[in-house]
Amino acid sequence: LAVLAGCSHVPKRATAQLPLVSLNHLYEFQLVRSTDQQPITTAQLAQELSDRDVVFIGELHSHSASHYLQIQVLAAMFQNNSNLILSMEQFERDKQAVVDKYLGDKIGEQTLIAQGNAWPNYASDYRPLIEFAKARQIPVIAANAPKALVRCIAQKGPDVVDRLPEQQRAYLADDLTQSSTAYQAKFRRVMAGSGTWHGQPKPKHKPKSHGSHGHGHGERNGKLSNSFYAQLARDNTMAESIAKALDTHPNHQVVAINGAFHSDGRLGTVDALKRLKPNVSITVLSPYEWSADAPDLAAAAKQGDYIYTIQTMPKRYVQNQYRDRAVMAMIKKRKNRKCAW
Repeated sequence: LAVLAGCSHVPKRATAQLPLVSLNHLYEFQLVRSTDQQPITTAQLAQELSDRDVVFIGELHSHSASHYLQIQVLAAMFQNNSNLILSMEQFERDKQAVVDKYLGDKIGEQTLIAQGNAWPNYASDYRPLIEFAKARQIPVIAANAPKALVRCIAQKGPDVVDRLPEQQRAYLADDLTQSSTAYQAKFRRVMAGSGTWHGQPKPKHKPKSHGSHGHGHGERNGKLSNSFYAQLARDNTMAESIAKALDTHPNHQVVAINGAFHSDGRLGTVDALKRLKPNVSITVLSPYEWSADAPDLAAAAKQGDYIYTIQTMPKRYVQNQYRDRAVMAMIKKRKNRKCAW
């Protein structure tokens, strides 16, 4: 197993080089350091991360190797520093009390899943992280913006937050509109169909309400779309959650688990955190779907300080008609979910 480091500070040390290898199955990964594009072990990675304040581990949602890597890295980092905080996109701010009750052994796992609105793949993909944290008393931050509030922004725009009750407004970041031009350009490329969304190719067909995490509309008249502001609600809220965790737990490292789009290229949540805490040291791990025929590590290295190579996911659809039918069914379902404010 191995990794790649790019923009972060990497201590110099003499270690035997590991060979880049083809991967045999969907659980396998290889870590590569971006600065020199050399493979490293998980133990080496943990050592090199020992002086970082925040480590973002970008994932391809539901990719087995992404989730296997996350628990391996978390465990290796804990060996070097037990003062860790686990930040998770997969739980929303309004469910923090539920997460805390589970960590405190006051409720069982089924209650956590039901009351905490855990993702459908919780048991297979996120249970190991939560159980590791629970057994070692690692704080877990429910970092994300509540889905219902993100939906409101996607449907009505960022001004809708001014109409939210005080309690609901507190579940979102104070700043919901600031972003970098680089992130805006990246979002436009994905909406135009020339990029990938959390590791899955976007459909060529562009329905009116499809986009960031299922919310839609591209750019209109050169203005930022509601779907982009919905994306920012997630990015900026997760960044603020991490910043608050650092304030609450000084001398701790944060390990942030999120979809790769939120941290690739040090944009999204990473960029937002840098605005909040300019002096915080940050390292990004980014997934790279390996092509044995034409590996492009140089391009992949631009996405993170380290990359981890993984096998390409199976095609979700072979025939466009089935893909488009599924997309339209999803859109129809989401159209029925109206903003309550």
